[in-house]
Amino acid sequence: MAIRKWIPIFASAVMISVLAGCGKSTTNVQNPPAPATTAVSIAFHPAPAGSINLNSTTAITAVVSNDSSNAGVDWALLCQSNVNCGTLSPLHTQSGAAATYTPPPIISGNSQTFTIEAFATADHTKNVVTAITITGFAGNLKGTYVFQTKGTDANGPFQLAGVILLDGNGGITSGEQTHSDYLLTVSDPITGGSYYIGADGRGTLTINTADVNIGQQGIENLSLVFLSSAKALIATLDNPNLQPSFETSSGSLEMQTGTTAPLGGYAFAVNGSDLSIGPMAMGGVLRIDSPNTISGVGSVVDQDDSGSIVPSATLSGTVTNPDLFGALKFNLTTSLAATPIQLTGYIVDALHIKLIESDNTGSGTGFGSTAGVAIAQGAATGTFTSNTAFSGNYVFGIVGQDLTGATASLASVGELTADASGNLTSGYNDEILIGLEQEISDSFTGTYTLDPAGTGRVDTSINFTTNGPGPEFIFYLTGNGNPPLILDADANFGAVGIGLSHSQAAPPFSFNGKYGLKFTQSNGQIENDGTGQITVSGTSNTLSGVIDTDLSFSPEPNTPITGTFTTIPSSGRSTGGLSNTFFPSPGSVPNTIAVAFYFVDSAHGFFIETDSLTSGELSFGYFATRTPVCPNCP
Repeated sequence: MAIRKWIPIFASAVMISVLAGCGKSTTNVQNPPAPATTAVSIAFHPAPAGSINLNSTTAITAVVSNDSSNAGVDWALLCQSNVNCGTLSPLHTQSGAAATYTPPPIISGNSQTFTIEAFATADHTKNVVTAITITGFAGNLKGTYVFQTKGTDANGPFQLAGVILLDGNGGITSGEQTHSDYLLTVSDPITGGSYYIGADGRGTLTINTADVNIGQQGIENLSLVFLSSAKALIATLDNPNLQPSFETSSGSLEMQTGTTAPLGGYAFAVNGSDLSIGPMAMGGVLRIDSPNTISGVGSVVDQDDSGSIVPSATLSGTVTNPDLFGALKFNLTTSLAATPIQLTGYIVDALHIKLIESDNTGSGTGFGSTAGVAIAQGAATGTFTSNTAFSGNYVFGIVGQDLTGATASLASVGELTADASGNLTSGYNDEILIGLEQEISDSFTGTYTLDPAGTGRVDTSINFTTNGPGPEFIFYLTGNGNPPLILDADANFGAVGIGLSHSQAAPPFSFNGKYGLKFTQSNGQIENDGTGQITVSGTSNTLSGVIDTDLSFSPEPNTPITGTFTTIPSSGRSTGGLSNTFFPSPGSVPNTIAVAFYFVDSAHGFFIETDSLTSGELSFGYFATRTPVCPNCP
């Protein structure tokens, strides 16, 4: 408000007299101009943070000047339509009081920028704007990684394997991959992509290729859960804004630590389909006895093709040198068929190679479409001649197909003890063949026999306590403390699958803390795959978390999962239940399936559904401890 300045009366009279003496006939009296008014202004004080981590919050303070009404500050979080920008609270503060910004739980890519605006309440034309960049935790995965998944596409069973370079900032710089189903195997360069890791360890992986016939027109979108800087679990999770891929699969992402050409014995196991889309699996030992050569001495392969089992076939061939990404070719000749077999291998390290069959050119002359793993025997190559080589306690997990040919229609999890005299004791097996509507939960005993040539091939004969003759599990020993591989050559129940058999730690077992998981579900027609994270309370015997899955080829991210489990006995097999909104309701509790947990040790194990005949579905999964992506992350 302008301030008037008053002049005394006697001074006015003197002024009039002076003017009259000058002969002026009029007077012109003016007040002095009012002093200038200072406009309202607003500024951030102190300066806002330019960037924060995804799991952080930040306080932002604005100060209004020259506001006599002391009306304060109005706040706004500027956000595009259908985008979660987080929250800003409160939306009105006094001048100099802080508003708190909380980022959204998930961002696009490894970083995303949002805008915050502060207005002077007394005059909204006076405002200031700041941009805040939210950064994820992609730096936890940096380097070269080998990935592999197995599942189903529009043509039936399919496999995917390759190598990608992660830049530590959410970008994929290069790589190569092989995609295979029973119609065709194709290898493609990886032209780019992105990845993201959220505060709870869950994230996404997007791999770009120029091949429009795979993924979402050349783009493969997957979920991931971070276990460590060396490993993540992954599964297909389509981008809902793109054309559906009609693919679903699950697997792993593992850091590549070397690309030395393989030499010596390698146990291997692969499964998938033959070129008639019948279920097929193979296991054996590849002995690379000189550079680039498999002479056949000390090598062996077993095949189960739709229930037709060919044991101890011959195997020889050649191996190419690794390329720049650590990829090589095993060109194999066997007595299984006149058709040669080619396996593309992606080297993970000196002991592990991911395998995918690459001999199917689409002309109908290939061998099949399979994928799996090879594990080096190292210095133990050729030395497995005594029953003591297989003695100990083991936990095994197998997945594959029953004789209906439906994808992921077989799951088998169990445990056994092998003594040093060729006997199997203390065995227990939960097995599901969902296409054939068979389910077994039974104890077993049996015998085992090592190949006297020392290859590491171990044949078994199993008898269930209630269900009679059991499956023929063929183990392939690895040495080096690595798990033996398994071929489920099951003529009795019609199962065709492969898996791993881990040496079980001594009890007691603990189930407590933070874990990542992957799982496969199938009703014999449609397969679902997913990943997630859980937090387990070993005190209350409960768990809770969040999973991301492709449900009937439609993405279902961010769905809660809860569960319970019994106190873990010395055998390492605990029973319980898992609940999720899209699980069936086979029992009295809605959306809850019965499961058995098998502990290899306190850090990892398998789980399998045990009420499949009631629910009409198979569920099989793997869990492992995970490292939080930051000290204060959940």
